[in-house]
Amino acid sequence: MPDNLNLQLRVAKERMFRLHKAERKREDLLNRVYEQERLIGRLELQLESEQADVERLTRMSLANLFHTILRSKSEQLEMERQQVLNAALQLETAKQALLDAQNALIQVGDDLANYQRAADDYKKLMAVKEAALLNAPLLSRELERMDDNIDDQKLLVKELQEALTAGKLVLASLTDASNSLEKAENWGKWDLWGGGGLISTHAKHTHVDDAKQFIHRANHQILNFRDELNDLNRSFQIEIDISNTLKMADYWFDGLIADWIVQGRITNSQSQTLSAMNKIRPVVSQLQKEYSAAESTLADLITKRINWIEESNLDS
Repeated sequence: MPDNLNLQLRVAKERMFRLHKAERKREDLLNRVYEQERLIGRLELQLESEQADVERLTRMSLANLFHTILRSKSEQLEMERQQVLNAALQLETAKQALLDAQNALIQVGDDLANYQRAADDYKKLMAVKEAALLNAPLLSRELERMDDNIDDQKLLVKELQEALTAGKLVLASLTDASNSLEKAENWGKWDLWGGGGLISTHAKHTHVDDAKQFIHRANHQILNFRDELNDLNRSFQIEIDISNTLKMADYWFDGLIADWIVQGRITNSQSQTLSAMNKIRPVVSQLQKEYSAAESTLADLITKRINWIEESNLDS
């Protein structure tokens, strides 16, 4: 029974390999058919254009007279006919390539029909082999050990992914805040240069209000990011804010001094925002590297488990 099971599993794996190969070939052929159909459309238009040129030369016209002056009409006509011939040959070649691809698709369809149950057969045989291994004391312990390693790695991948997602959300909010503060700062400079007024003040504080919302969101997201990092035994402290007195200083006080105060606070808020981004960005970058490495390790563990089940000898 074990020998027969191993043989069936090898056959099923080979059939599944051929199934996947046929699926990839079908995708490639479908793309090729699409490209050839587009090419044929272009070549047909080109051939029509070249044939129209020949017809124009065969009729008397001012254009014929022009070509006769620069070059003999027969030479020009021969060149145009050669171009028609080349276009016709290219079109014929493209149509033959399309036919070949379509015929190959038919063959691939037959292969897919022959191997359509291959994946299901393989999974069922793997389940039977795995159940048999679990009934063998020594082999079952090894399988359980591999399963424990895979479960631990899956948990690590999940935690890294959650932390990475949380960090990216923080960076996105801080980037939005920084962009709004930059716009507010530019409007503030116009105020200081004397080109402002109520319009520039309103525009400036509109961007300040936007920045407040983004930073408020970022502060909330930072708390979530901190929790996710704590799950990975890491921590950091970052908090940023914009003073509510910004708007009041500009609307309730007139003069250059108040403008300078507001501008300074905008600049300070931008500095804090950029500083926070500079602290978070390398953490997110490191998380991205660790997440990619953890996914790769998980894939390797799963592959090793599959290979081990396939190759294990139940008679040992």
